Amino acid sequence: MKELISENRFDDGEALEISLLIIKNGPESLSDKQWCVFLENGILRDKYVDKCERCFEHIPWSNMYSAIFINKDYLCANCSYFENKVTLHKYL
Repeated sequence: MKELISENRFDDGEALEISLLIIKNGPESLSDKQWCVFLENGILRDKYVDKCERCFEHIPWSNMYSAIFINKDYLCANCSYFENKVTLHKYL
């Protein structure tokens, strides 16, 4: 959350406020309505991914930044590792 805020990744002021609540009180403190606003208006497809595009497992928040902004593959850490391993072997 702090990285998303510092990089100005929010498109909606209300979603930004909700992200500050998450930092302060934890995600379990949000109501269903707040989650809907946060996911629909704040974190868009290029800024949030729920499931790995390869294995369809949930991607934890701790790995999401890497999946979207660093690797840009929308894969969980495990699938990203295997994809990179397969790609590397093709070139060897």
